[in-house]
This record gives sequence, C-alpha cells and structure tokens, in this order.
Amino acid sequence: SSCPQVCAAHYGCRLGAMKRVLVGVGKALRDTGQAVERMGMRAQDNWIFQEKICRHRALMNLFDQRPKLRPSVFVAPNASLVGNVSVMDESSIWYGAVVRGDQSPVDIGGKSSIGDRSVVLSASVNPTGFAAKTSIGDWVTVGQGCVLRGCTVDNFAVVGDGCVIGEGALVETHGMLEAGSVLPAGGLVPRGEVHGGNPAAFVRKLEKDEIAAIEKKAEDVSMSAKKHADEFLAYSNTYQLREQLGTAAGKI
Repeated sequence: SSCPQVCAAHYGCRLGAMKRVLVGVGKALRDTGQAVERMGMRAQDNWIFQEKICRHRALMNLFDQRPKLRPSVFVAPNASLVGNVSVMDESSIWYGAVVRGDQSPVDIGGKSSIGDRSVVLSASVNPTGFAAKTSIGDWVTVGQGCVLRGCTVDNFAVVGDGCVIGEGALVETHGMLEAGSVLPAGGLVPRGEVHGGNPAAFVRKLEKDEIAAIEKKAEDVSMSAKKHADEFLAYSNTYQLREQLGTAAGKI
C-alpha cells in the first residue's frame, strides 16, 4: 500500500520542480526582452528607460501560488497581496496594507476590510496545534496599522486600529478588540464581548445597538471602497486628456 503513496509523492516533487523551472525560464525570457528593448532604445538615442518609475505590483505570484480575488474586490494601488491569498466579494484592501500568504493560506471573506498599513501574515506552524492559516470572516472590519498572524477572526467582528493578534488567537462572531490591544498567541475574544489592553482582557459586553452597528460599519467601508475603485480605471484615460486639449483649442 505504501508503493502508490511513494509514487504519488515522487510525482508531486517532480511536478513542483518542473513548475519552478518554468518560472525561472519565464523570468529569464522577460529579463532578456527588457535588455533587448533597452538596446534598441539606445540605438534610437532614446534614454527614457533610465527614468525612475514605480513598478509596484499590487498582486504578486509566489511560484505557483497566486492571489485569487473576486471582481468586486478593491485593492489600493500601493497595497500588496502575495501568494496564496483569497479575497471574496466586495471586500477591500486599503492603502499600504500587506496580505502575505507565503507560508500558509490567507482567506478573507466578503464585505470585509483590511485598513491602511495593516499587515496580515500566515504562519508555517501554529503553537496552539490548530491550522496555521489566517482566516478572516465576512463583514469584518480590521482597522489601520494592525498586525494579524496565523489567527482567526470570525464573521461580524471588529479589530480596532493598531491591534496585534498572535498565532492561534480567535476573535469570535460579534467580538470586538479595542484599539491598540494585543491578543497573544492562543488568545480568545468570546462572542459579543469587548476586550482591550496588553494582553487583551475582558472589558464589557456589547450592547444590541453596537452589534447591529457592526454590519453597518462594514457596509459603509464597502461603499467607500467602491468610490475609490472608480478613481482607478482599468483602461487608459488618455481620451480625457485629448478631450480637454480639444476644448482648450476651441476656446483660443
């Protein structure tokens, strides 16, 4: 019975090695193409390639692992999604945020938001014994400047600005973590409770109106993300410049 398992493992290793070789060949071809293009531009006395232009990529593959986003997801131009990352409908990744699924998967549900400059990381090993993946549910609001690593944040939860959540920690449904709090590895914010401090401890129970406001807050962030997404066209806007020049010429 062990023979088929050994064969399957051997085949998987060979397939992984082949994918890495193909990635390396592709990179070499791209580098060669860029070098040839620069040679041609030098021959034409065109030195524009020396200008420093930001080549930031919001979405970056990691060998055969690539971010998977629904069409309605907003990713800010200077945010970064790397590797095995999944983001569901109408969620938003804001300016300067980094979501890195390089060691294990990172899953983000629908209508959720990752605030400006927040970092969501995966972990290779979870000290609590649970899965090392990072999971963020639906209608979750993660504030600005947070760090989440190998943790689980359930649906309708709120993580305040500047919070740190360690490996294996869990924020249950309708849980709330106050701004600047640290939830250590294996920590827990039970359902319907507010925790805060370093390390985070129980503060109080959420009121009914506060629980209802969590979904509205997530909806508001989602609507704001749509407005920002409209500013970054998926196609060229050169035609707008041409229209402006034509209008200006007509006035002269």
